Amino acid sequence: MDYRVSKRFVYLSAIAFFLAITSVLAQTPASAPAFAAAERALLEAEREQAAQWASEPYQAARDAYAQAQALQLKRKKSDADRAAQTAEAQAVLATTQARQRKLAEQIERKISENNALRRDLLLGKGGDRP
Repeated sequence: MDYRVSKRFVYLSAIAFFLAITSVLAQTPASAPAFAAAERALLEAEREQAAQWASEPYQAARDAYAQAQALQLKRKKSDADRAAQTAEAQAVLATTQARQRKLAEQIERKISENNALRRDLLLGKGGDRP
């Protein structure tokens, strides 16, 4: 048996592959600037751990982005862009709230450390006044 592949078969397979890929890419809607901005804002929110620190606006951003994608698939461009802008705004809010809450926690921790140091200085390490 000869298992070598003919050149004609390889060329026809390559052409069929590229035709299939081209038709799939033609059906996929192009990513609008609003979607790109929303994706960047969601990534930034994820980096700031917004799911943990600001779960409500983060979840609202995720929901709005999913809605925007669904509207885009339905070819409702203006509604999809509006939902993507909402997702971006919610993601920015989640990022800001996450940063604020993390900083507030750091401040509280520093205040506690400073109070403990002050107490140690005033009372001495053994708990007796100097």
